[in-house]
Amino acid sequence: MEYTSGNVLAKMLDEQRNLTRFYLGKLKDEDMYREFEVNGYTTNSPYWILAHLCWAENSVGLQSLGHSGLDFPWLNDFKIGSSKDSKPTNPPSLDEVLAAWKQIHTVTIENLSGLSEVELDQDNETGIAFGENKSKRFMAMHTIRHEGTHCGQLSLIVQMYGKKTV
Repeated sequence: MEYTSGNVLAKMLDEQRNLTRFYLGKLKDEDMYREFEVNGYTTNSPYWILAHLCWAENSVGLQSLGHSGLDFPWLNDFKIGSSKDSKPTNPPSLDEVLAAWKQIHTVTIENLSGLSEVELDQDNETGIAFGENKSKRFMAMHTIRHEGTHCGQLSLIVQMYGKKTV
């Protein structure tokens, strides 16, 4: 394998996904719609986290990097700023979310792997900015760290079910 930045970023994103899958595997027989109350705060459910990860990877990991993205009509119900309390009128099943999660990730890895150094240093296609940084490279890095953040939430949910994480 050629070691381009696109390949390295894609590998990092894929390894992050493997860790997320590890924690999801520990929730296999649990209620994926359950929210926990912690010090007056209600957690997101694993279902909501997965659907949100679909939206994020599709919009930041694909569309901001120049791909048209994949068309799942429910994605925007789980976008940033959406409330877990505002339930979608026609929510996808958990199986639909898991299938989309896998499909979006496969396309993201393929797309990201093919980006050149010049393309990664260009401004992203959607105009998203974190501070002043609008580069496609930074959007790829944010996609990785974003999933890592939600992976941490899943880890805590696993622990709230009384299961070991290591």
